[in-house]
Amino acid sequence: MSGMGQDTLISAAENRAMFDRIAKKYDAANRAISMGLDRGWRKTAVEILKPVRGGRYLDIGTGTGDLVFEMMQQSGGSVLVDGIDPSEQMLEIARAKAVKKKLGDAVHFIEADALDLPMERETYDGIVSGFCFRNIVQRQKALGEMMRVLKPGGSLVILEATCPESALIRLGYKMYIPLVPVIGRIFGGGSAYKYLVDSIEDFPKPDTVTDMFSAAGFSTVQCRSLTFGSVSVFSGKK
Repeated sequence: MSGMGQDTLISAAENRAMFDRIAKKYDAANRAISMGLDRGWRKTAVEILKPVRGGRYLDIGTGTGDLVFEMMQQSGGSVLVDGIDPSEQMLEIARAKAVKKKLGDAVHFIEADALDLPMERETYDGIVSGFCFRNIVQRQKALGEMMRVLKPGGSLVILEATCPESALIRLGYKMYIPLVPVIGRIFGGGSAYKYLVDSIEDFPKPDTVTDMFSAAGFSTVQCRSLTFGSVSVFSGKK
């Protein structure tokens, strides 16, 4: 069960330190662990978000910036995107990628906390978050903050690892999951990847997450399951 007074297995400070530690190998480890499927998952999340030309978007828990770059690609570079993360090491990698991609002032990477967003209310046309929600210590509070900074009619899309519901798929999943920390060790982050597995097991069922969206005031809340339910895309509108 999660720690007292928090939804997560570890504190925000421990979480930040862990991501700082694995930042340099994070992209390569992700590709290996997801067998390259993570790119497709991000693509789907942004397709559900549907960034519109001239819109302004926020990526929460941006990490090394892959969802930001997916938004830029799908919109043909016609949007502005802010990416926030508590890990400065991850943000440094994201900024270096943005320079390489010559994105200029269209993207900004900011060190910030999902529980206390440093933005004005009704700033964004849409918010996306990938594989971050389960690491947020007070998830309902974070949803309230997302609601605050979204413009009316704006969309929230959260991409997250989930436990498959089907018994058969779950069996295959249970057999694969112990390999994740092993792959993580190859990339020098064994304990972090052990935590990532535990955090998926500890994460609430999809129905609970959609209920949380509704409780935060989001409408047309949906959950789309990808790769046999090992990943889910939650979405809602303000």
